[in-house]
Amino acid sequence: MKRPQLALNPIIVKEFRSRMRGWRAFAILTIYLVFLALFSYGIYRMMLLFPSYGVPLSPLIGQSLFAAIANLSLVFVALLMPALTATAISSENEKLTLEMLQATPLSAHAILFGKLVASAGYIFLLIFAAIPLASLIFTFGGVTPTDLLLGALVILATAITYGMIGLFFSAWRKRTIQALVLTYLAILLMIGGTYVVYIFWGVIIRDAPPRHVLLFNPFSALASVIATQNLQNSPMGLFALLAGWGPWAFNSDVTLTDFRPLWHYTLAFYTGLSLVLYLLATRFVKPTRPWRIGWKGLGVAAALVVLYLVISAVMFYPDVKAEITARQNTPTPVPAIPVRIAPQRVEFAVESTEAAPTEEPTAEP
Repeated sequence: MKRPQLALNPIIVKEFRSRMRGWRAFAILTIYLVFLALFSYGIYRMMLLFPSYGVPLSPLIGQSLFAAIANLSLVFVALLMPALTATAISSENEKLTLEMLQATPLSAHAILFGKLVASAGYIFLLIFAAIPLASLIFTFGGVTPTDLLLGALVILATAITYGMIGLFFSAWRKRTIQALVLTYLAILLMIGGTYVVYIFWGVIIRDAPPRHVLLFNPFSALASVIATQNLQNSPMGLFALLAGWGPWAFNSDVTLTDFRPLWHYTLAFYTGLSLVLYLLATRFVKPTRPWRIGWKGLGVAAALVVLYLVISAVMFYPDVKAEITARQNTPTPVPAIPVRIAPQRVEFAVESTEAAPTEEPTAEP
């Protein structure tokens, strides 16, 4: 009796063997870990030179190291992951092997899933290889294992979403240059465009911008993991500002207990976006693309839209309530915006040291 064997995707096996066969993959892994270790040591030495602003130094060092390692890993993912996936389908088309791949018994889902896993597998290896280095922050304190796991979860979700963006444009355009340009343009809008809208909202409207503008930004989601309430009076309060706390980031008089962390919305949005892009990309990978949608498909789409609106209303309500309460407690605008103070006229009463002349009584005739 034969043992049941797990059927592996041949695309995953082929990509892993070709990528891990040479010395380049291990060289990149070594350089990445060495650079991450040197960067963390530099942050540690810098934190020893700065004052602690009334906060114990050891927890502040742990929080700074965690923020440095997490943000550097996220930058690496945002730069490398799209470059791996944006060339996955388009390179097959340019080498004239895509039609041969479509003629195999593999379905469009198997082809796309194999390309995604093969591209993301090496990124996951780099992320998990940095976890032992990041665990050294527990010797300083200030960071819990839950924070470390949440940071890794945000980075992994960002890697999958950006990988799906690259696969979508690679399957749609069929040209490597076009896929790379469109992929990095979309990522630039998701990262830089949200900050531009957030800043100009406060400058033009002169009010605290809604923090849900930043839910598309993975760095804001990661900042919401790093920024906790005890960081408001420390230099790490910058992450509270990036997480969408707005004018309350550096205000210790307000306790934002009702605010839901921004990474909740970011993970939900990235999950939905990845599923939609995956379904669209499978349509472009298929040799024939039947685009007709029946009544059943329309009903499922309408039900999903209604469910999304209901869940969004339930999730956004505590934030709106907390934002209104915080506005009533702190009517100050964004700290970076100058406030015009109307000049007031102040009059000073100067008392004279000379005695007032007294009138002599006039004699009556």
